[in-house]
Amino acid sequence: MPAERRAAPLATALAVGFFALAGLAGCSTTSGGTPVTLSTTTTAPAGDTGPTTTTTAEPPSSAGKELFVYAPVEGDCIDLRATADGGAATTREKPEANATPSGKNELILRLPCDLPHQYEVIAVVDAGLPKGASDEALVAVAKTKCPAAFASFVGIPYQDSAIEVGWVLPSADQRARGAQQIGCLAFDPAGKLTASVRGTAR
Repeated sequence: MPAERRAAPLATALAVGFFALAGLAGCSTTSGGTPVTLSTTTTAPAGDTGPTTTTTAEPPSSAGKELFVYAPVEGDCIDLRATADGGAATTREKPEANATPSGKNELILRLPCDLPHQYEVIAVVDAGLPKGASDEALVAVAKTKCPAAFASFVGIPYQDSAIEVGWVLPSADQRARGAQQIGCLAFDPAGKLTASVRGTAR
């Protein structure tokens, strides 16, 4: 993804701040569907007009709606989480491009956009592929169509933005029923968003 071909100054600054604080906080680092504890904070530099990011506050799952079957809607603010004692919890310290649930215990938690969240749906695109298309084919479509949809939602071309593009794919069961809607996502690789990115030109 373009995350590898461009290192936006804001994202770099946030990432450096994140790792420096992470060493002090001693937060856990796990993956593979296991909930992690988030305990560090990053903030946007002075003068930035977009939403700040944070890895400190994890809204309880009761603050949103748990969805084991998710149909993306433009403007949704979501987390990828895994079921755990006390409610669904984050499985990653930092967001990654692919927000598609990959195990029976993983789900999408839809949250109010004024609470910390990993992703915002910036567009919903139809893959237009044959029925039963593979993950790889759908990801290839997402990598083409989602950056193209970025500017109309965020207000700035993707290549000029500090925010990255990701995707959430239809599940295998949804694809078997003919669904091919891909949710195009905006996310900050340094941490969680704390407001909508719509029209922020960030």
